[in-house]
Amino acid sequence: MTALGAFLPLFRIRQSLGAVQRFLEAQMTVTETAWGSSFEVPGQEVVDQQGSPVGVPLLVAVAVLVAGALITFVRPGPGRWLVAAGAVFAAGVVATVGMDGIGWSVSARGESLDVALAPGMWLLIGGTVTAAAAAVLTGLPHRRPGWADPAVAYADTPTPPSGVAITVLPPDEPGHPAGGRP
Repeated sequence: MTALGAFLPLFRIRQSLGAVQRFLEAQMTVTETAWGSSFEVPGQEVVDQQGSPVGVPLLVAVAVLVAGALITFVRPGPGRWLVAAGAVFAAGVVATVGMDGIGWSVSARGESLDVALAPGMWLLIGGTVTAAAAAVLTGLPHRRPGWADPAVAYADTPTPPSGVAITVLPPDEPGHPAGGRP
């Protein structure tokens, strides 16, 4: 989710230009990605501007998380720490990216500025929550499969595996009717 979010729009900012400009009631739309911004004004060509490449640390966080997941299958100890480090790093990067959107809102200074989260930012948030959940799950104690052995599972209880104690009657003696006594 984080890798995909790094390539989708993060924020869409709409600003009403109003009567001050040549366009009456025109709106400028700024689409911000992890790699830059694009400015769109109706009737004009779209202008792309390079920005700080926050997509690089996002992809580094994805690489650390994937490496941690793969190592966890081979050696759980070091893999747990790597998954936790990747989750914390991803949370820090996503929080930094989120501050950029808050910065747009704060810099409005009374102007008509509408800042909206785009699909990329929602994917980054979802990826960070998923990474945090993965870090918690990998940190849980590793359980041994010994509980599945019936001899171990029922060693301390008189209840049989079926859950019902079945009384077994002694076999009938030959020559006597079933259930009868001599």
